[in-house]
Amino acid sequence: EKFNQVSKFIPGNSKVLDIGCNDGEFKNFLKNPVYYGVDVDKDVISGLIKKGIKAKQADLNKEELPYKNEKFDFVLLLDILEHVVNPQKLLLDAGKKLNKDGKIITSLPNDYHILNKIRFIFNRHITSAPFASYGHLHYFPIKSGEKFLRENGFEILAVTYLTPVKPKFLVYLFPQALVRDVLYVLKMKN
Repeated sequence: EKFNQVSKFIPGNSKVLDIGCNDGEFKNFLKNPVYYGVDVDKDVISGLIKKGIKAKQADLNKEELPYKNEKFDFVLLLDILEHVVNPQKLLLDAGKKLNKDGKIITSLPNDYHILNKIRFIFNRHITSAPFASYGHLHYFPIKSGEKFLRENGFEILAVTYLTPVKPKFLVYLFPQALVRDVLYVLKMKN
């Protein structure tokens, strides 16, 4: 679902940097991309390189973003900002990788949604999918997440709520309670 939603914002033939690319599966959702990947897992990167994908290994808690002289139409930060020690630095560094009209597409988890709150009430640890925090170092309730993005020099162009809840109108009435992830399309403010 997330990859389908993200791909709607990226036209064909775009130059894309996927930070936290994992197995590079997102590339398959794009039309003829010029695709670059970055991930912390050396084995994953080796596999991508063997498939002919431009990919580099980097621990973004200790190293700078690779591809120093490259500019991109889109930089993806999908499910990554909550995992790094300094999300502000990564967001700003990603912004420096954009070409003149480039955009960042990021997703922030809403760890404060109702299902997690119910688990807390019953003293259940959030350890199983889809509730696991998977090493979240930061939490971004919806309003705080949007404030974080704006305060770091980005304009929010589009917001998409990602949730299994139906009907969707309920999600827009009660996003903080029902949304699992929020997808943002950003551009740098002038």
